[in-house]
Amino acid sequence: MRLPGAWVFMALLTASCHDAPEAAPAARERIALVQGLGGKVDVLRGGAVDWVALNDGAGLYDRDRLRTFKGAWARLAIEGGSALRVGEETMIAFGGGVTVERGVVEGELAAGLRLRTPALEAETVTSRAIEFR
Repeated sequence: MRLPGAWVFMALLTASCHDAPEAAPAARERIALVQGLGGKVDVLRGGAVDWVALNDGAGLYDRDRLRTFKGAWARLAIEGGSALRVGEETMIAFGGGVTVERGVVEGELAAGLRLRTPALEAETVTSRAIEFR
């Protein structure tokens, strides 16, 4: 006696035992777009535990962190019109603005961007050129 229903159940059970692709993470707001880089530049995605190489043209999102190594740099276009150049041996975090955790960041800030360092927090009212160390 053949049980077609049993085969369907078995096929579903087998399919559910295989590794399924991870569910897409909840949509996060893009903060910046990489518009050039040189040397070793990594990103730690929000919620991830491992740093991965960052590619030119990649998006940076809320809760991401970026780090550059000796001789490396990254040029970022920030949503809202700001442009930043992240210097070598620098680490920055995204979320509620940009936090410079260590190193050098320079560029043009558009009105409304919040920029923090361990010693300073600033929000621009008008566009201006900046350099933080």
